[in-house]
Amino acid sequence: MRRPGHTVIRRWAAVVLAGACAGCHGSGPLLHPAHVLRPGAVRLGGGLSGDMVVAGAADAGASATGPATAEGAARRKLSEITVSPGVAPWASARVGIAGENEAGLTYTGRAIRLDGRHAFPLGDAALSIGLGASALLAGGPGPSAEGIDVHGAGLDVPLLLGFRSDADLYALWFGPRLGFELLGGEVRLPAAGAPLRGPLVDASGQHLQLGFVLGIRAGFRHVHVAIEASATYHHAEGEIAGDPVAIDQGTVAPGGGLTVTF
Repeated sequence: MRRPGHTVIRRWAAVVLAGACAGCHGSGPLLHPAHVLRPGAVRLGGGLSGDMVVAGAADAGASATGPATAEGAARRKLSEITVSPGVAPWASARVGIAGENEAGLTYTGRAIRLDGRHAFPLGDAALSIGLGASALLAGGPGPSAEGIDVHGAGLDVPLLLGFRSDADLYALWFGPRLGFELLGGEVRLPAAGAPLRGPLVDASGQHLQLGFVLGIRAGFRHVHVAIEASATYHHAEGEIAGDPVAIDQGTVAPGGGLTVTF
């Protein structure tokens, strides 16, 4: 007989594995406070993030049983390669640099991001401004993402205001984050009027995102748990199979991870 506890563990393990394998899904959380690391300090972290569409779903209004229209299929595919709703892993390494600076390298399943930022001390608070450059990876596995081979590049600028306790037991940060991406490659659309997969077609697009980030971190000495959520407006437009397509969507993206500083 299977014990209920073992079943719960297996289910959570499946969720974690799915996140680790979701090569194109999910958002890219920051999961760092506004204050930067001291010079020479290193922070490593790992966790999960997700992206849920709460407004402007690409399949809104589509029939649940009828064949997908060409326009609806193109809009859903554009959402997959730009907004990328779903669950993804998060892994990060950061290092403090003299002069209230910090650099980081982050893997989010959909992208590899290299960033740098500078913090302005404001008493117990800090104002941080950063610049991140991302290499966007190919589409991930799964029925809805089959046949996606899209790559690209992006830039994002987070501006964070944050507070932390004297002993760094906890920290709170919030602020806007602006991003822009260019993508190109090939996608596979469903065959018209049939459930079969259609041929690969050219795809290209631009993706603008404007979000607001809220995060909190708590822990003791070198180990902390960070939780972050962002609400983001996405505008994407481009061409799929030579036809113009555009979407406007709103997402909520929670994320969390464990970090170790040394």
